[in-house]
Amino acid sequence: MTPDGSHVDFDTFFLHEFPRVARTVHHIVGDRARAEELTQDAFIELLRRWRTVAEYDRPDLWLRRVAIRKAQRERHRGWRRRELEILTAPVEVVDGPPTPAPEVLAAVRRLAPGQRTVVVLFYFEDRPMSEIAEILGIKESTGWSQLHTARRHLGQALEEEVSDVIG
Repeated sequence: MTPDGSHVDFDTFFLHEFPRVARTVHHIVGDRARAEELTQDAFIELLRRWRTVAEYDRPDLWLRRVAIRKAQRERHRGWRRRELEILTAPVEVVDGPPTPAPEVLAAVRRLAPGQRTVVVLFYFEDRPMSEIAEILGIKESTGWSQLHTARRHLGQALEEEVSDVIG
């Protein structure tokens, strides 16, 4: 079922959601190719469960939860390559807010995994905290707390960056 209550087939759902989910995962793991692989893995899980998940009110939230968990596991394993090249790689924008500046993306990627994920969903995906909490399986208050802490860290990181440039 889609957010408007209609049913959709897997192919249509895939075409609509893949770019959005891949973009979210890219912001979390920092590498486009790896983000696409993780997103594909999430869609494979979805395909195996499509008959059940398609009946959910918001199958897109289920998919994002799976993809984000895969991305967070990837980050927990310490997977990093060519960080500088990755940070400057363009991110494909699909029906969402503009891609943040490379300095902002770099600062976001230095956040703790939970904070980073909440920031990506709240600011880059423009999702309400109620949806973020549902996707991540956390309380809304936890999401707001992580967002508050992330904002503080981002403010400090970006302030340092500006002072380095201004001198």
